[in-house]
Amino acid sequence: MTGFGTRTWGRLALLGAISLSTSCQKKAVCDDVPGSCLALTVIGQGPFDELRTELTQPGGNNRVGTTSGNIDLPLTLRVLPPPGVSSTSVSGVTVTGVRASADQATGSTPPGFTWPEGAHIEATVSLEGALVDGGVDDGSLIDQGGSPDLTMPDLAGPPPTLRWTQEATVGTLRQELYGVWSGAASQTFAVGQSGVILTRSGTTWGQEASPTTTSLHGVTGFVGNGTWAVGQTPGAWRRGASWGGDAMGLTLQPADTVWSVSSGGTAGELWAGSDNGKVWKRTGPTGGNGTWTSEQALPAGNSVFSVSYSGGTVFAVGQRGWVGVRRSGVWQNYQYTDLAGSTMGRADALYGVSALNADSAVAVGTKGLAVRYTTGSWKPGTVKIDPNGNEFNAVWTSASGRSYAVAYNGLIVRLDSNLSATQLRSDLTQSLYGIFGTSETDIYIVGVRNTSDALILHGTP
Repeated sequence: MTGFGTRTWGRLALLGAISLSTSCQKKAVCDDVPGSCLALTVIGQGPFDELRTELTQPGGNNRVGTTSGNIDLPLTLRVLPPPGVSSTSVSGVTVTGVRASADQATGSTPPGFTWPEGAHIEATVSLEGALVDGGVDDGSLIDQGGSPDLTMPDLAGPPPTLRWTQEATVGTLRQELYGVWSGAASQTFAVGQSGVILTRSGTTWGQEASPTTTSLHGVTGFVGNGTWAVGQTPGAWRRGASWGGDAMGLTLQPADTVWSVSSGGTAGELWAGSDNGKVWKRTGPTGGNGTWTSEQALPAGNSVFSVSYSGGTVFAVGQRGWVGVRRSGVWQNYQYTDLAGSTMGRADALYGVSALNADSAVAVGTKGLAVRYTTGSWKPGTVKIDPNGNEFNAVWTSASGRSYAVAYNGLIVRLDSNLSATQLRSDLTQSLYGIFGTSETDIYIVGVRNTSDALILHGTP
């Protein structure tokens, strides 16, 4: 594997000195702000997909906000200090114009920048240059502008340094593992090829009696209160005294597969993705069988390979770069055209999605590409998180906002909230298919070795 490429930064010319005053009431963007407010006017050639605004803080504790959409210049942004941050601690402001997921122009306020507490101040900067990128939006999912969101919390300190330990299975297991989930020390499961179901005891994994010989692709549950696995027809199984079918209403076509499953907001509520653009919702008890109903999440003919739920919002991703989000009971779609083709005769796709909350999610897939949803929209443009174009199969996002993605060749990368990637590990003898963590210091990854032996990695400090 080669190292990650470096990012090329453009240059931004500052037009004139920063203008400071005790009031900027003539600027409409600050008229209704009782405290500190920066009216930041950005001019230049544009357009951009995104303007990224960064407030420089002591100790490198910088805060970043974004304004996204088809941004034409000039544009005046209202920049407010995040909660708990005094404007007097801001020693500078940097603006970056982004197009086609690449930084095109950037620059900072000059030395001596100050922002008195409670003051309204003004600044004007100029951005030069732009690229062109496209996407297909059928439901206004791309944010069309507005003030940058500087209210999201920073990543919770530096990332931990993890050791990736291979954990043993009882006996020789010659099956690929596709999914993993953990609710607690005594509720950790992995599923895979030929209906294999493993459960963890100590640091060893033992096999449970399976109700099916067809492949299982996903597993999830509620802590101390039920576990489910999904796969080929009939599609869903529940773990009670033993594993048994729980597929009432789950009417799959003979060749259909349920590819993934995520727990919902109430006990017994599950969301699962299958073929032909469908997402299935389960309602019912955790201690008994429930009922499934389908919704059209992606355009027909496209498999939904991954789903993730958080805060009442459901995210779905799949074939040909299609993504969807369900808000207030309504699905909307967007297609990433970079993934609308095929690779080696197989349709390109996003294979994994993971939500941090109702307004933030990350998805990964073919060609080493990742995308993100934030502040109410899918962000236009893909981001290459592996320069070699490795295909990513799954992603998990921690409470810190950092995400961990897994791929073929034993590749594990860590992503920050802007999808900047750090390679953590690679092994050409392994393929990694599933990932789940109970925390950033307790992460499980499953897959297969090139000897066809099942593979389980445990990431701990």
